[in-house]
Amino acid sequence: MKNKWKHTVDKLYCALELERKAVGINFLATEDDYDKADGIALKKTINYCQMIAAATKGNMIKAKKSDFKCQSGPRVLGMDVDDSRNAHGENWARLKLYNSSKLSSEVREQLSYMEKGYIGVSVAPIEQLNDFPDVTIIVTNPYNAMRIIQGYAYFYGMPKAIRMIGNQALCLESTARPYVAKDMNVSMLCIGTRHRAGWKDDEMAIGIPREQISNVIEGLLATLNQMESDCNKKNIEEKLKEKNISFDIRYGCNYYMDCK
Repeated sequence: MKNKWKHTVDKLYCALELERKAVGINFLATEDDYDKADGIALKKTINYCQMIAAATKGNMIKAKKSDFKCQSGPRVLGMDVDDSRNAHGENWARLKLYNSSKLSSEVREQLSYMEKGYIGVSVAPIEQLNDFPDVTIIVTNPYNAMRIIQGYAYFYGMPKAIRMIGNQALCLESTARPYVAKDMNVSMLCIGTRHRAGWKDDEMAIGIPREQISNVIEGLLATLNQMESDCNKKNIEEKLKEKNISFDIRYGCNYYMDCK
């Protein structure tokens, strides 16, 4: 594992109390890329969001278009450019997801589908990767999501590209959108993935592109003293010491107590 990536991984797991592993996604452009990629080759089709859920529990998976049960994944992730059933929101209008065909079409036009012709994808817990992935997904509770956004804001200010519709949550909102926009996105998840992948009611997802993940995690530490309670600071300090990461924890202050 490259040193900079290892330090990023260690700092993330120190700064946040995560119930699930953060997941790294890498896109595979050729058959050779697929053959060389680490991970379990699937024996039966599953949904992309189920692949992500498996990775949050420690599994490393690689998949081609034929391994996807839900075809939203390949369409959104640049493996299948044919979207004839919903190129203008026709399928969503049929399902009555929006109050008119016109609105369905407008929503579809605003979505960030990947255009490059990838043949597959690999997903894995970030600590099993050797380098920065194309996208990192963190599925967690609102408190941790708040802290991630604070870490983002430390370097980038107001999020510029957050878009969500409560649909295609892991494939579109958490993976394709960050990849295409080169900017973090937030997802409240969708009803499909909540049923199929078994997320908890209080879980949500954040997708962070390769270009931003290091700064976002550095921002978590940079805002630690200002934001966290003493109880959380103690737990974080213990984890930092275990990883031999030097950081000056200040107790008895945070921004709402006029930290100086």
